[in-house]
Amino acid sequence: MNNKKYDLIEPDKYGRRLTMRFKQYEYTEPIESTNWVIKKNGCAPTSLATVLASLGYNEDPISISKKMLFNEYGFLSDGYFEGINGVSIIYCLNKLIEEKMDIEYKIMKVNYDYPELMKQIIIDMIKNGYMAIIGVGPQPNIFAQEGHYIVITSLNKENNEFYIANSYHEGDNQIDITFSYEKIIKEIYRDNFDFLMIRKKA
Repeated sequence: MNNKKYDLIEPDKYGRRLTMRFKQYEYTEPIESTNWVIKKNGCAPTSLATVLASLGYNEDPISISKKMLFNEYGFLSDGYFEGINGVSIIYCLNKLIEEKMDIEYKIMKVNYDYPELMKQIIIDMIKNGYMAIIGVGPQPNIFAQEGHYIVITSLNKENNEFYIANSYHEGDNQIDITFSYEKIIKEIYRDNFDFLMIRKKA
């Protein structure tokens, strides 16, 4: 099942979980009271909306963008930055938790001299209900032509590779493809959190 602004990705026999993948490129109108457009700058809120909607929350890229852009008084917040960094996502997650959303997150950093040390930990966390937001780029990469956020949604139990939800055009053809830990590590934007792991509280 799909919609102009999202794909509903069905589970499969290999372990892919039900996922609502929002399409960043379909959100072409500015957020109200701003000139900020999700298609241009919104991979962060789109990725977070993909995680939360897939966990069962009634969120979309517009609602998440507003939480990032505006503070509790309705003024533009300094919590959102257009560039590739994790500040805006963590800022928004903390706001959602304060509003009593029953989620938890962990930031898992990788030692890039020995990235294999984190491989089984990341795999086990995905097996145990976490989804992960990662930043890739900033150079052209297998997920986008520039810096971009994507979501690791689940694990293929036959090959221990990851299913992803990529909000941009490249993601249209990546729904059924799995990516190894090593391939993902190669593309990660290293001046960011590495794996931002999010799940509903057990």
